[in-house]
Amino acid sequence: MARPKTGEQGAPEKMQDALWQLLELKPYAQITISDVTRLSGLNRSAFYYHYGNIPELADDAIASIYGDPDITAFIAHIIQQDEGTDAIRDYAIASIASPQRIASIRRLALIAGPHGSTGLANQLKTHVIEIWLATLGRDPATLNPGQHILLEFASSGMLGVLAKAPEVFTPSNIEWLSHSVLPTIIAQLINSLKEQNDITAGGSTPRP
Repeated sequence: MARPKTGEQGAPEKMQDALWQLLELKPYAQITISDVTRLSGLNRSAFYYHYGNIPELADDAIASIYGDPDITAFIAHIIQQDEGTDAIRDYAIASIASPQRIASIRRLALIAGPHGSTGLANQLKTHVIEIWLATLGRDPATLNPGQHILLEFASSGMLGVLAKAPEVFTPSNIEWLSHSVLPTIIAQLINSLKEQNDITAGGSTPRP
């Protein structure tokens, strides 16, 4: 298979872009190889040269988002508390103004939204959790039951927000949120995972 010219998308990138476009139109479970080849302008031989099925294509497409350091920084930034509200607001508004980040957030929204799937959403949630724990310097094996429950609660909430990202992450909403206590509460919730004690028991010994 001929290599793409410099600056030209290769077959995998064309098929990944086709997948994202299709997710805008229909549920993931309804996307077929024929849909992908038709929209990408490639044939089935090209598809099978790179992928065995749609899930393999989806894994590759999603991996390109997870590998984006800008998106990793965006997810990690949600729990930062050391910059002050002005810096947080400026960062958030800059995120909205960045076309690349808007496109990536939109794709995260497609994964978490109604056109995604349980498997894709769980993959995204796992990635969010990994980023948070790495940011906090915590080994998941050291978390106690209360902290696991908190992490499940917070990451599920994050997925809910991402599913509605196009509606939620608007300049006016970001401005309002930056002046509310909500970002601080969320950050404190996740940052409490730094503590070794069980947050559900306040670190105290259970009563008999």
